[in-house]
Parts: sequence; C-alpha cells; structure tokens
Amino acid sequence: MQKLRILVADDDAITLSVVSALLSRWGYEVISVADGEQARNVLRTGGIRICILDWEMPALNGRDLCAWIHTVELKPVPYVIMLTAKGYPQQICDGFAVGADDYIIKPFERDDLRFRLAELALRVLRYDALGDESRRQDPMERYRLDLAEFRNRKSLPIT
Repeated sequence: MQKLRILVADDDAITLSVVSALLSRWGYEVISVADGEQARNVLRTGGIRICILDWEMPALNGRDLCAWIHTVELKPVPYVIMLTAKGYPQQICDGFAVGADDYIIKPFERDDLRFRLAELALRVLRYDALGDESRRQDPMERYRLDLAEFRNRKSLPIT
C-alpha cells in the first residue's frame, strides 16, 4: 500500500522538523517546505492528499494558500489542517471559511495531531472509494459554505 503524501509548510525550522519527524514515524510520506510559495509549487505537481499549513509564512501565508487550493484544479484536492498560533475565534472562523478542514492551535499536543490526521486519512480513503459524493456529505464542508455565505451577507450594506 502506498503511503499517504502530506505537505508540511512552516517557516519555523523547529516546528517543521518536529512535525515532519512525527509524521514520518507515523508512516506518512512527508514533504517539508519553509514558505507558502514553495508549498504552492509542490501542490502544483499533484499527489498531495493532506497539507499542514502555518498561517504566518513568508512569500504566501497559509490562509491565502488554503484559499488558493480551493480556487484551482488540483488533483486530488488536498485536505488542509491549519497549524498556527492564531487562536482567536474570528481567526479560527476565517481559517475554516477559506477552506481549512481542521484547525490546530500551537503549541499542539502530538496525540491530538495524530488523531486529527487519522481522521483526515479516513476521509481520503472514503473519497478514493466514493469520489465527490463523500465530500458533499461532509459536515465541515457544509459548515464552511455556511460561514462563507454569512461573511458575504455581513459585508453587504444594509438597504
């Protein structure tokens, strides 16, 4: 069985090293980059199933990279975990609204990361088995669409 390919993008060398080592130990194939532009270049090559993105990175931040992922035709469309120190409720909502499938606040517990990755790995397997139908049934996808709609309505002037 082929290993699940995960992209880790973080400009903090220690976090990048720790997360990459954990993922490798847990049996994933890991590609590590230090900024959002490098991450975008890796994503363009295809085959990435899950991305773990820091919000604050040079060249292209994780939030904008996450939004980009959902505006281009990537095959397959990777699931995204935001792993960031940004922990205010509005920041978390913004992360989900731009397309994050999960959101973990730094500092993180390794068992929490492992569990959440396992959950996304199961989604990948479901997607491989069922195709787009599995995404439509995903409650987080419905929540994300509701958030985006709410943000659009909120920005419209009241007449």
